Amino acid sequence: MIIGIGIDLVEISRIEEAMKNPRFCAKILTDKELADSRTPLRVAGRWAAKEAIAKAIGIHLTWHQVEIFNDALGKPYAVIHDAGFDLSTHRVHISITHEKGHAAGMAVVESLR
Repeated sequence: MIIGIGIDLVEISRIEEAMKNPRFCAKILTDKELADSRTPLRVAGRWAAKEAIAKAIGIHLTWHQVEIFNDALGKPYAVIHDAGFDLSTHRVHISITHEKGHAAGMAVVESLR
């Protein structure tokens, strides 16, 4: 059963400008994410996905409580580090897309009960 949906859209140029501050990426990405996300396109996609997840879950999450990775086929997936959200009883589906200077993230939270 779907219990939450979230979406977010961000201008890639806005993220590119923010990335001029060397602390920006470390603020929104974990060390593991930083190893794979160095371009404005990828950082913007992770920003949008994290925002979408927070909206879908409906609880306050910090940037580092949500990690976005890609599986071997390139499909994005999320790892959530919050005691208030149980990944054994919920599944988070995400999608990230980029088009003409924008990145969008969408999240659907499914209850497994």
